[in-house]
Amino acid sequence: MISGSDLYESQKIFFREAYRSNRIGWPRTGASFLVRAALDQGFLSSGARVLEIGCGEGRNLQALRLGGCSVVGMDYLSEPLRTAKATETNQVPLVQGDLFAVPFRENVFDSILDWGVFHHLKKSERAQYPKWISRLVVPGGLMLLGAFSEQFRHHPGESRRQMFVRHRGHYDVFFDPDSFSRAMGPDWTLLWRGEEDQGDGLSHYRLGIFRHAPLK
Repeated sequence: MISGSDLYESQKIFFREAYRSNRIGWPRTGASFLVRAALDQGFLSSGARVLEIGCGEGRNLQALRLGGCSVVGMDYLSEPLRTAKATETNQVPLVQGDLFAVPFRENVFDSILDWGVFHHLKKSERAQYPKWISRLVVPGGLMLLGAFSEQFRHHPGESRRQMFVRHRGHYDVFFDPDSFSRAMGPDWTLLWRGEEDQGDGLSHYRLGIFRHAPLK
């Protein structure tokens, strides 16, 4: 059995090699529909302090900045951050940091964006994730979450026999509408949901905007 620490180390190696070899299977340009919806529908107002966890090469950061947000991008790899610094994203503060040891004070941000990190966490870490995020946001803060749909396929013809899979050295978990709506736990209320695909017939994502609203 592979331990959690070994799994996350192998994932880190997988993503580092993907960037170094330029074999990247996820979007590199153009903001996610999740970001556009949050801006267009008024969930993110001008001046909102937003942290993107797992910002990669920064495809969402510029759209947030141009939308009037005060943005910080964080990734645990230096490779994508170097690319981000070489683009217009260089106007956004970029931090190398790990989700398991986030280098920020509590209650700093109005909103957290995660498009692509949550669906690589094991069940035990996903259970703790809402608490980690709640420490970073102000009371009533928002979580913008994008994660793999159960319709996601790595290749044509792949069958989905279970809602998680170990794939090429990393771990993927998939969400149907019900499991996604509950992903942030009872202290977070789902305000908006959507779907997104990359136009290849394979890459399907669930999108949601949650508000931190602890039960009294």
